[in-house]
Amino acid sequence: MQDDIGTLLRSFLNTTLRRQTQRRIRDFGGYEIGKRRKPEVIDAIAADAADFLCTSLDIKANGRPATREGVAFAIAQALRNVSDELAYRLTWRDDQAWRDVCESVAVFLEGCLAFDRKPYDGSLTARSDYNGWKSWEMIISGERPRGKWRHAWKEKPGDDFIGFDGETCMGRIFKIDLTGSDERWYWLMAADGSPRLGWPAAGYEASARSAACRVERIYFALVAGEGRVVSG
Repeated sequence: MQDDIGTLLRSFLNTTLRRQTQRRIRDFGGYEIGKRRKPEVIDAIAADAADFLCTSLDIKANGRPATREGVAFAIAQALRNVSDELAYRLTWRDDQAWRDVCESVAVFLEGCLAFDRKPYDGSLTARSDYNGWKSWEMIISGERPRGKWRHAWKEKPGDDFIGFDGETCMGRIFKIDLTGSDERWYWLMAADGSPRLGWPAAGYEASARSAACRVERIYFALVAGEGRVVSG
């Protein structure tokens, strides 16, 4: 079993790689095994993944802070090692194939980079009554998720989920022991690079239900173009 930071790295990789457009996934995997693959798409995928990892984790190379370009280069190298057969399986939305790719990339990165949790600087959440949220923003007891949530990792059922609105990935929730609490669920928005309109990109809640509802609240607000209002 991976330690906390290893689990977190794999979860982040799964989030950022699986949120790539279907066109990019098809270009990476090809239309048959080893046929019509477009290796030039790897750099774009790696750059997106590096942006996500560098925002979420403290990454060092040889004891010094790693650059985004350096992280992207390492991710690209790892993706180029993915076999034609495994890459093609990604186009089927094969969960096991995604797990295998994320594991392969994670192992490669762990061999050349050092990862740690990034110290929290308060940038993801505003000052508030509780957990980064004002009292009127709290998830109420009767609120239930509206989207479709499914296990991200079949070998760890119950503590890692990805949420979808139709075919669109809304975000991810997972439980991980970062603080010594067994009941802390972290959530991540599957951002597409569009403006956040004042909404945080990540945070935590006390339960899986609350975390899923939080992701959905932010997702549907962004879809509607509604910014966060924190005054009052």
